[in-house]
Amino acid sequence: MKKQTIYLFLVTFLIAQFSFASGVTEYAFVHGTISIPEIKEITIHNVEQGKLVVAATSKVNPLGEFGFLLPITTSGFYYIDYGQLKAKKQLIRLYLEPKLDIDLKISEENYILGGKNIGQNALVQKANEIYNDFAGFSQIGNLKSYLDFYPFIDGGLAKAEVFKNSINTKDKTFNSLLKLAVATDVEDLTYLFFRMPRNVFPEKNDRPAVLKQWITDKKFTNPEILKLGNGVSLMANYFFYKATNTETPPARLDILPEAINHITDPALKDAFLRDGIVSLRLKLEEYEKIAPKIRPYLISDASKAFLVDYEKDLHKSVGQKGINFSYNDINDKPVSFSDFKGKYVYIDLWATWCGPCKAEIPHMKKIEEDYHGKNIVFISLSLDKQKDAQKWKDYVAKEQLKGIQLMADKDFNSDVAKNYDVNAIPRFLLFDTNGNIISADAMRPSNPELREQLDKLLKG
Repeated sequence: MKKQTIYLFLVTFLIAQFSFASGVTEYAFVHGTISIPEIKEITIHNVEQGKLVVAATSKVNPLGEFGFLLPITTSGFYYIDYGQLKAKKQLIRLYLEPKLDIDLKISEENYILGGKNIGQNALVQKANEIYNDFAGFSQIGNLKSYLDFYPFIDGGLAKAEVFKNSINTKDKTFNSLLKLAVATDVEDLTYLFFRMPRNVFPEKNDRPAVLKQWITDKKFTNPEILKLGNGVSLMANYFFYKATNTETPPARLDILPEAINHITDPALKDAFLRDGIVSLRLKLEEYEKIAPKIRPYLISDASKAFLVDYEKDLHKSVGQKGINFSYNDINDKPVSFSDFKGKYVYIDLWATWCGPCKAEIPHMKKIEEDYHGKNIVFISLSLDKQKDAQKWKDYVAKEQLKGIQLMADKDFNSDVAKNYDVNAIPRFLLFDTNGNIISADAMRPSNPELREQLDKLLKG
């Protein structure tokens, strides 16, 4: 569905225009007010392949009013978003069918449901409340520990089960989907709890009993979860939990191939893999290694189009000439990229304030030592601010950093950072002996795959 901006007066006009036509029965009208002054725009999402996509956007007028007139070809779940969805602060999920006229009064704490024809949404609202109960333990900026979650979970699961058993409308399709939605919500949010960073952690073998019950060999068999906005999230969080709570976690490149052994439905495999490729942030060399194992399962038109764009993006800089920068070393002597023509060049973009960068330093030292005397140069290029130049020099000396140590002239505004679209570090670059790009987002020194790549290059 095309993204659209709908003003409330325009919605009223459209309803008047459609009122004489039989096509009006194919629309749902969602409108209301929001009492959060800073909110100027509200989005409504529908679901495609287990993920949320923007259906329409409404401006909020000075009175706090908004509205959507939505064509409904297939009944299903829609999600109101004014910025709270990602933070898990309040779920406003609606089940939209033709002819519905829903009025919402939204505040920061809750929403009041009204309107001329709300369909099944009083029942959906109860499901949303169960979601909010579980989501409250994983809200960004308000993370609670297992000391709070563990006493809750048994009661929370029991409440969800009682509610599922009470769902018994005349619409069997709706009943089945809402029951699935509740089951998906509580399981997905439970896995998410263990994925979020916390200050206090339970022992690794101290987990609620239900988690063991949820882990099965053929886990995902029902493609109906792709009608839920968190369908793909459930699969991703399940396999993340499973991988991190086992005695022998799968290697990074084995995560996706291993996971699809536990998914029986082709559509589920397709949607999971498409999301997983993006989430893993695979380097070109990693993707080329894993692609033969997963490409046969990426069968949908959406996945085929995704792969074309994804592979094009991975290869976009390969073979292009590297920028010929020149920066000062620790002794204020200028060193240029062109000085190393005839050698492979591996560049580490880092800064003294960057924790993840520092975590790579021991691996960088080891790889420099192991490849000493071979036809490759290792450059550590600091993106510290110029005012911190002495701090950088002191750190290099204190840590006895080896290789070629340089400092860029304008931190993230330096030519090298802007040329390679560097907006986060650590970041690694790899060039061939002619100064051409092998990878503008190379593997980290801590990744064992890097050594395999370097060995192959140096033997060639």
